[in-house]
Amino acid sequence: MGGVRISPEDAGRLRAELRSRLAAEPLGGFRDWYRAQHELSEAGESTVCAALAEDLWEVLSARPGGKGDVEGRLWNNAGAFYGTPGPGASLERARSCFRRALEAWGDDGEGRARALHNLGSALASLARSEDDLRSALAAFEEALDHRDETREIARAVTLHHLGVARRKLADRSPETAADELARSVAALEEALALRGKHGLSRGAAATRFQLGIALMAAGREAEGRAALEAAAGELEAAGQADQADLARRLSGK
Repeated sequence: MGGVRISPEDAGRLRAELRSRLAAEPLGGFRDWYRAQHELSEAGESTVCAALAEDLWEVLSARPGGKGDVEGRLWNNAGAFYGTPGPGASLERARSCFRRALEAWGDDGEGRARALHNLGSALASLARSEDDLRSALAAFEEALDHRDETREIARAVTLHHLGVARRKLADRSPETAADELARSVAALEEALALRGKHGLSRGAAATRFQLGIALMAAGREAEGRAALEAAAGELEAAGQADQADLARRLSGK
């Protein structure tokens, strides 16, 4: 859409077309819908984005219950959208989508772990309370039951998010802050080790950055500064100059 403002008429036609696609071929329709949503968001069309989010919810809400991978992927993808900050963000809708994804995937451990991880991410991103963050931790921990030592790359992703969520909980729960920060550091250290083992340099840089923040929060300032300084160099090498600058500032350099 090239940043050009969309007319009400064109918006109406686009919405009708995407609704039709979603109803006819859910996964392909969702991909088209998401692409349009992203491009409109980049163009600043927040009103149309919000309308598209409502359209998606209306189409999804009319779907009967179903099982299988296609159904699981559809609801997981929709949950990830509603669980991400933006014009369509809704924790209630995200929860509902992930519940449907878990039902659809049934005994599929891989699918269930994916939905649980994304549920945890949604709860941590849109948390309104300490209870939301504790629910995020529970979802991540359940995902880790499947993402064990035989699935190290996926495990590292969930451990990274678990570590960040535990640090967020420490901010909201002073009485358990010390324990949560210690567990945050442990999760991030394991994630960093796994990402380093598999040569995932960009992921390792992101995890080291979060580890530095958690160490600083835990009062381990020398270790935290060292981690942030190292992360700054790794982020710079990965082409993430803004994050590298932030890491340097947080380290006191």
